[in-house]
Amino acid sequence: MVDYRSVSQYKTYTACPYQYYLQRIERAPQRPAAWLAQGTADHAAFEAYERSGRTMTLEDMQAVYSESYDEEINKICENTPDFDTWFASGPYGGRADTERRYQLGMDQCKRYIDWYEKHPQEVIWIAPDGTPGIELGFDIDLDGVQVKGYIDAVVVNADYGIEAPIVRDNKTGNLPGDDFQLATYAVALNKTYSTDIALGDYWMGRTGKPTFSYDLSEWTEERLTDAFGQMDEGVRNEHFDPDPEPAKCRFCSVAQSCKYSA
Repeated sequence: MVDYRSVSQYKTYTACPYQYYLQRIERAPQRPAAWLAQGTADHAAFEAYERSGRTMTLEDMQAVYSESYDEEINKICENTPDFDTWFASGPYGGRADTERRYQLGMDQCKRYIDWYEKHPQEVIWIAPDGTPGIELGFDIDLDGVQVKGYIDAVVVNADYGIEAPIVRDNKTGNLPGDDFQLATYAVALNKTYSTDIALGDYWMGRTGKPTFSYDLSEWTEERLTDAFGQMDEGVRNEHFDPDPEPAKCRFCSVAQSCKYSA
């Protein structure tokens, strides 16, 4: 059986190997958060809008969001019905945050439509095999390490030229602190489709627009292979040293099961 690696695995392991161990090896109980349901539901709505050829109405898009959000919240409640044990978001406890984030997600659906209606030059890229760049899956071999995942969107922007698609990840929460995710996507597409993608960005649901374009040209296949290779070697050799820091432990979903939690 192949052990696949992913961006989320890499980020977890490099942040704290012991967190990776608790989450993925021990399968420790994870503290729920309403923002996870919002992210899943918004992504479902964004994908539905894109697959409609951007013809879906806001009302229909929000209906997709609402159904997905309810489904995700209900799944979490089945396992953890006590809202007092959920992550809080600022002054909002679990129950209040669940109600608040329903509306936040509905608002982000409107921002998504507004952005693309105002920027019609940004269109979905079509792969050489005819697959649209919407939740585009990839499965690549990096010197024996299998890496797989899904890319929210691959966009062709007329401002950059028709031959220069960019990778885009939709974020409903905070801006990531680096470009590793985008770099993985760019290398995956270049390796799979022989493209020459060197730019990527994050579309931010909070602001309703993408970030500046990240230059990914320094992320060669060799550099990415080294990064995933080191992570894979650490997991296989069972190197799960804790790396506790208050800022990290505060939002760690398995902190309650961790004897090293700061």
